[in-house]
Amino acid sequence: MNQLKRKGPWLLSFALVLCLFLVLGSTAVLADEVLKVRNRLGMDITTMDPAHYTGPEYAIDMSVFAKLMRFKPGSSELELDAAEYVEISDDNLIIEFRLREGIQFHHGYGEMTAEDVKFSFERIIDPEVNSEYAADWAVLEEVEVTGRYTGRIILNDTYAPLFVSTIPYTPGSIISKKAFEELGDQFASRPVGAGPYQWKEWVPGQRIVLERFEDYFGEKPSYRQIELYPMVEYEVAEMAFDRGDLHATEISLDSYERYKADPNTEIHLLSTLRYHWLGFNHQKEPFNDIRVREAIRYAVDVDSVIAGAYAGIPPRNNTMLAPGILGYWEDAPHYEQDLDRARQLLAEAGFPDGLDTQITVDSTAVHVDAAQIIQDQLRQIGVNARINVVEAGAGYETMGRGDPEGMHYQSFSAILDPGYWFEWFTTEQIGAWNYWKWSNDEFDELKVRGDLTIDPEEREQIYIRMQEIIDEEVTCIWITNGASIYVTKPGVDPSFLAHYPQYHYWTGE
Repeated sequence: MNQLKRKGPWLLSFALVLCLFLVLGSTAVLADEVLKVRNRLGMDITTMDPAHYTGPEYAIDMSVFAKLMRFKPGSSELELDAAEYVEISDDNLIIEFRLREGIQFHHGYGEMTAEDVKFSFERIIDPEVNSEYAADWAVLEEVEVTGRYTGRIILNDTYAPLFVSTIPYTPGSIISKKAFEELGDQFASRPVGAGPYQWKEWVPGQRIVLERFEDYFGEKPSYRQIELYPMVEYEVAEMAFDRGDLHATEISLDSYERYKADPNTEIHLLSTLRYHWLGFNHQKEPFNDIRVREAIRYAVDVDSVIAGAYAGIPPRNNTMLAPGILGYWEDAPHYEQDLDRARQLLAEAGFPDGLDTQITVDSTAVHVDAAQIIQDQLRQIGVNARINVVEAGAGYETMGRGDPEGMHYQSFSAILDPGYWFEWFTTEQIGAWNYWKWSNDEFDELKVRGDLTIDPEEREQIYIRMQEIIDEEVTCIWITNGASIYVTKPGVDPSFLAHYPQYHYWTGE
C-alpha cells in the first residue's frame, strides 16, 4: 500500500494561493473570548446537513465536523484529522483508515467509530437522500467496517479528485449516526459533529452561535464562542465592523482604499477560486442561435466591466480555470469589443434592428453593477436588456431550478481540483446548477474521463479541450476570477489556504 503521506499523482501542488481558509486568532484578545464575524457570503444558512449545503454553510462545516483528513492551515497539503492513518492501494481502489480512539461527538452522543464513517459517506450516495454531492462519491462501492475504529473505503473506479474535493471537503464530513437517527429532520438545524466547536444556537436571519467543544480531540480552539451574522450587504457589514460589532468581515472592492489607509485595521487582498460570467439560456430563443450569443460576446467590453463593477482590482480571465489550476488554458482567445461585427451577426441571425431580452442577476452588489454596465454596452447594438434582480442566494432556485429566458450574470466558487469547476455545466445538472441550460456530449464524456484519469498531464489536456468547447459554442462570456478583501481587528490573525473560501475558526497556541 502507498502511504497517503507520500504525495500521490492525485494531489496537486500550487505556488499561488488562490482562495482561503481563515484561521482567526492565535491570540484570543477579544472581549470574553468571543469572536464575531460576518457569515460566509453574508447569507443565512438553510441547513447544516452536509448532504445538502447550498453555500454559506461551508465555513461552519469546518468548525463543527471532523473529516478523515483536512488541509493544513496556510497550505494546500493534506494532514490527518480524525484518522490516525490512511493508506491507499496501488490501484487507488481501496482506502484503509483507522480512526483516533476516543474522539467524542458533541452533546453527549458518544465516541466516533467506523460505523459513523460508513453511515456518513454511504448516505451521500443514497438515491433517497438525493444529495447535491452524490457525484463526489459516485465511485464509492461501500465502506466496509473492519473494526470499531477501522474501515475500508472500496471504490469501483479511480477518482482523481477524491483527496481534493471529497474526503477533506463537504462530502467527507463525519456526522454522528446515533444523533442523525435520533434527531431526524431536526439534525439540519441541530447538527452533531466532532469538530472544535459545537452547535449552540441559530436564530434565523439574525445569528448563529458556536461554542468551544472542551472535549475536542485536537488543539484547543482559541475562542470560547463564535458568533456569525448574516449581512448580505457589504455596507451593513462594514458599518458593523467600524462600530466594533464585528471583528472580521469581507468588504466591498470599492472600500479597499479606505480600509487600506486605516492604521487600526488589517486588510487582506486575495485572489479567489471563483468564476464570474455573463451566460445565456441556450434552450430558448434567441440565444439558442450561436450567432446571437457571438454578437453579445463582441458587444461586451470585459475590461470596462472589471473597471466599473470590480474597481479594477481583479484581473480579467478569458477562460474558466484560474491560473495555477491544473488545466489552465493559457492560450485562451482574448476577445475585444467589436460593435460592427456584433451588429452584423445580429442581422445574420434575423435581428437587424436589435432585440429585447433580460439579464437575471441576484442582488449581490458586484453582480448588479456588472449587469448594469453590460446593459448599457448592449444598447449600442440595439439589444435592450431589462435587468431582473432576484434576492441574493436565490440564484439556484431562479436560474438553476428555474428557467428564465434571456441572459444572466452570476459567479460560482470552486476548489483546487479542476473537475469541480466543470461539474456544474454537465447535462445532468440542467434543472439544478447548470444555469446555461446547455448540453454537449463531448463535454460530458470528457468530464467523466477527467475524473477517472490519474495522470496529471493527461488530465490537463482533457480540461483544456473542455474549455475549448465552451469557447467554440460561445457558451458564456468570462469576466474575471474575482478578488476578495477581508478586514480584521488587531489580534485577529488570519492565514490563508488555497481552497474553497471556508473559515477555519481556530488555531492552537
